Amino acid sequence: VPSAPSILRRSRCRRAGKRVRFAQVTVYYFARRQGFTCVPSAGGSSLGMAPRHHRARRYSLSQFAHLRQVSHRQHLRQHLRREKLRAPHGSVPPQLTQNGTVPSAEAAGLTLADVSDDDLDVGQVEVGDYFYLQPLPTKRRRALLRASGVRRIDAEERQELRALRLSREQCGCLCRLTCEPRTCACSQAGIQCQ
Repeated sequence: VPSAPSILRRSRCRRAGKRVRFAQVTVYYFARRQGFTCVPSAGGSSLGMAPRHHRARRYSLSQFAHLRQVSHRQHLRQHLRREKLRAPHGSVPPQLTQNGTVPSAEAAGLTLADVSDDDLDVGQVEVGDYFYLQPLPTKRRRALLRASGVRRIDAEERQELRALRLSREQCGCLCRLTCEPRTCACSQAGIQCQ
């Protein structure tokens, strides 16, 4: 009697041939709102998004990869422009814009728009390796909210976030060398002395 082929062997063969393949990417766009859900490392309001998207677009995988690369390169240019302007003005003004033709007295008043693409070394940086989300300064977050149509930024959130950041700096109790259960905040909370 010939033996029946193994079920296990057959299932392995079938599994090896199956793969998940994606043909397109759907990108959903949301309006910016004040967040109320995270604690930024610096002061000010948090960023969030509207509960529902206002637009959706579909891209092929190659289109999406190209759009991402273009977007990352733009972000990198903006970051390098900011770095040029943040550099100490005493020693760097010749590098700032227009290939060193801006005197140091004028360098202090330069904006991002004044830094030309010729002054940036974008080609020396691999965008894929470099790109990551950077924390935004308070003024920039505020400007993004205003540009997105947020008329009134809730000032109470700023106070709450400040209190949260302060509470995260203080962790544990004030015991030194030995634990004093009567005064130890950890012991009173039912956890081991920190």
